[in-house]
Amino acid sequence: MANGGAQPTREIAGQNTLFTRTMHDMAYDPVRDEIIVPQFYAFAILTFEGNADGNVPPKRKIFGPSTQLQHPMALAVDWIHGEIFVPQGDRILVFPRDADGDTAPLRIIGGRNSGLRSSRVTVDPVHDLLIVSGRGLTIYDRKASGMAKPLAFISSDAAMEASLLTTNPESGMIFASVRPGGRYRAEDYVGVWSIHDKGNAPPRYTIGGPNGLLKDARGIAVDAKNKNVIVSDKSLNAILTFHLPEAF
Repeated sequence: MANGGAQPTREIAGQNTLFTRTMHDMAYDPVRDEIIVPQFYAFAILTFEGNADGNVPPKRKIFGPSTQLQHPMALAVDWIHGEIFVPQGDRILVFPRDADGDTAPLRIIGGRNSGLRSSRVTVDPVHDLLIVSGRGLTIYDRKASGMAKPLAFISSDAAMEASLLTTNPESGMIFASVRPGGRYRAEDYVGVWSIHDKGNAPPRYTIGGPNGLLKDARGIAVDAKNKNVIVSDKSLNAILTFHLPEAF
């Protein structure tokens, strides 16, 4: 954990960045060394160079009526196959990584009457899967389109309250923040499922709770090399690292 007084090595900020008042998510593409950020109020997806610094404009911007973006809060990047996934309620919009300007989605998963409820998404490019949170954990083929049926649905109580997502593709494990009792109950923990789970499957492991240390998880990352799970917590105003080799 970084020293509390440490300063950032770079900062992307200023009018030219096109950042609006709030940001709820971001992703990093290690293949292209790019940072991708959804813009809730601008109806846009912005991409920056990994070494961007200061008041710099994005190198690419997905923006305009053809994109069908509406208040995007989250996204996931498949850096192997070069795609960006953006949850939009009853749909998931999929864009090519190089999309720029008023670009239509490559494909759309779900739609009206599909039963899909997407809050957050994550990609397992090794097993070619897309995992979606929102009233359960839904697992799709990564190449799914239209009203395609999911491959599996995890419907346990914990899964129904899952939100933030990430994966360890090498092991096929899914890491999700869980908030028992809804958004106004600060009692979060991280639940760990497998891509092979389905139905009323409880988490195989839990981190930081229930009724434990975590209160308001706002980000999850995995350090697979060292078998660590890293969680940012808004209420604790901290970034916590948990060593959990059995989940890897």
